[in-house]
Amino acid sequence: MLTAELVKQKAREYGAAAVGIGDIAAFRGVAPQRDPKMILPNAKCVVGFLFRVPRALYRTMADRTQYMQYTSLGVKYIDEDLSEIFLLKMGAMIENAGYDACLQRNVSNLRIQGDHTTNPELVDTYELVHAEAVAPGKPVPDVIIDFNLAAKICGLGAPGMSGHLIAPKLGPFLRMAFIITDAPLECDEPFGETLCDRCGACAAACPGHAVDADGTDSWQCAVYYRGAHKSNPFMTEEFLADDPERERVISGEKRFTRETAREMYGKIDFLPSRSTGYIPCICGKACDAACYRHLKAEGVL
Repeated sequence: MLTAELVKQKAREYGAAAVGIGDIAAFRGVAPQRDPKMILPNAKCVVGFLFRVPRALYRTMADRTQYMQYTSLGVKYIDEDLSEIFLLKMGAMIENAGYDACLQRNVSNLRIQGDHTTNPELVDTYELVHAEAVAPGKPVPDVIIDFNLAAKICGLGAPGMSGHLIAPKLGPFLRMAFIITDAPLECDEPFGETLCDRCGACAAACPGHAVDADGTDSWQCAVYYRGAHKSNPFMTEEFLADDPERERVISGEKRFTRETAREMYGKIDFLPSRSTGYIPCICGKACDAACYRHLKAEGVL
């Protein structure tokens, strides 16, 4: 018999650092483009999984000794290999019990129609502007659930000031995956208040001033994630040598938009990225690292 206890046990055996189950009723009122019931109309719950990103991958970026390992192992491998195999195993167990399992991994380079943000981790992000609904009243494909909201409903964590999910024990050092299912599993309580105390450490640490009280400006973040800042060890005097705004750029004072960020992309390719489609994190995820240090010092984690 398929039970919540069995699902959680197997999830941990297969590599999840945390697992929670959210009641589908908690999604009532969300936009159709984010609604898991638009993916599986008879869904009863969403099962959420967190995967640990090793702390040392952040440490080596802070020490300026390695950058590619975080991108390769901490982002790409977890999202595109580990979570896929994990979800297929978990989905098979659920479907072998006679239920449906709609697997949801992070498709990092896609945005729903109308979402003009980007993902700093990718070479570029694409908004699904040409999608059309199959019938009146239906959402346009692809329906992409809000991972932060789903994690909160599953009782796993809640976003902090930067907009990044913070979970017990893991802090912000995590990746997520989900399964939407019609299995009648016992659900967990949604996560309460965020662990974030709005100390501002994430904002102070960002070399591009991309974080403020309203969250993270994804286009500003993308430019400095790629290394357009003074703390980049690969920076040379030749970088933007003829640009009158060079000092404003590398000091993080220049504000970038969707258009100007994309114009800058070709000038800040400091480490190879095109083979994988992922960008090396030359800012060292300073926001998340500062968040983790603060929460650890406060005894929250």
